[in-house]
Amino acid sequence: MRHVIAALMVTVVLFGCAAPPPPPPRMSAEEREEFRQDMLADVEKIDVFLQKTRRGINLTEITLGWFTMILLNELSARDAGLHAHIHHDDANAELYLRNDFQPDPGREIAALDALARQGDSREAEIRLAARESLVCLTTIPSPKTSEEMQRQARTGLIAALVKLRIHLGRIAEAHRIPAEPPAATN
Repeated sequence: MRHVIAALMVTVVLFGCAAPPPPPPRMSAEEREEFRQDMLADVEKIDVFLQKTRRGINLTEITLGWFTMILLNELSARDAGLHAHIHHDDANAELYLRNDFQPDPGREIAALDALARQGDSREAEIRLAARESLVCLTTIPSPKTSEEMQRQARTGLIAALVKLRIHLGRIAEAHRIPAEPPAATN
């Protein structure tokens, strides 16, 4: 029985790490609302991260890394250019972070910055959010450093989280479905 449960857990974890399919050319109203709700949920997670960081609690690489991996999947599922960059060679977000980002974070942050300049305003926000999520990973405080260095890292992390929160808020707003005007009465 334990083997069955373990196999199910591994399947669920691996499914969560799988690369999303390329984005469709157009999103239905339902897909737009679902994506908007995902972005708003991510904003709430960032608010929790900000509260902890401002209280002097160091976020772990696992916590922020998992959040970033999921966020990159969510964002790249809605942007073909970002999808092509992150999921090249059928890589998933975890492989992208391990094989592309980890060896040279500056190169990948610059690449997403350049990619953001190539898109329209909606694509730019998505790509800048992906960029800021990578910046967050470069500012995680190390418990092995001095308290002053940890404080400085937390300050950098707060700045990156605030920028990420702004981009996700703009993305959510851009995907809001306009309200229908009230019906005219005669």
